[in-house]
Amino acid sequence: MSKYRIPLLLPLLFLALTLPLASAQERFSPQQGAVRLPTDEEISKAQARAREAMNRLPSVDGIEQQYGVAGMPKVESVPKPAAPAPDIARIAEKYEQLGQAAIDQNAQPDLLVLVSLSMPKEAFDRLVAQAERAGATLVFRGLKGDSMTKMGEEVQKILGGRNVSVAIHPPAFQQFSVTRVPAVVIARPRAGAVLENGCSQPDTFVKVSGDVSLDYALDYIERKSPAWAPLARYYRSKIVRGID
Repeated sequence: MSKYRIPLLLPLLFLALTLPLASAQERFSPQQGAVRLPTDEEISKAQARAREAMNRLPSVDGIEQQYGVAGMPKVESVPKPAAPAPDIARIAEKYEQLGQAAIDQNAQPDLLVLVSLSMPKEAFDRLVAQAERAGATLVFRGLKGDSMTKMGEEVQKILGGRNVSVAIHPPAFQQFSVTRVPAVVIARPRAGAVLENGCSQPDTFVKVSGDVSLDYALDYIERKSPAWAPLARYYRSKIVRGID
């Protein structure tokens, strides 16, 4: 509280210095409508009283000792920004390039199975068993009833205690142009750098959609897509041989 007290008191002191002069002017109004100016002697006395009052004001050092309040800071000593304000346009440009810059070129391709809670239980049972052996991730579009708790309970029923990774990622369905489930996708790391329409570049992933098993989809990719055949063969071998 003390550091705000002095600045408030000073205007009151200066206001008090003007009061004697104003009172003197009021006394020299003998009748309404007529105003007599003060004489030189009266003005001199008022000025003397003002100087005397000013002399009684404490010095800056005295204020600091009594109230612990520092004097006014020097403008030239106020810290200045170390760097100019950020360029918003450049920040936006870097943000757009973040997806490509963050890609780990050494990362392994991902095996994904995009699914929906509307799928039959039999289809889930077959996919979950093979996804566990192949190391695939089940990807859902959204939550059941917009509730994380309900979704967690439903996923537990689907997995049945199996060790399978699960993700909830709506953009993946647009990213890989999935309109039917289940959809088996093998995606390279560069697939994360989507185009302006939200889709991955065609050469960064391969996809098979339809009510088929995971091993059948991988076998189809191996036969129909030579560029992806080694990866499809690797994942399918883990299912067939049961290798983790």
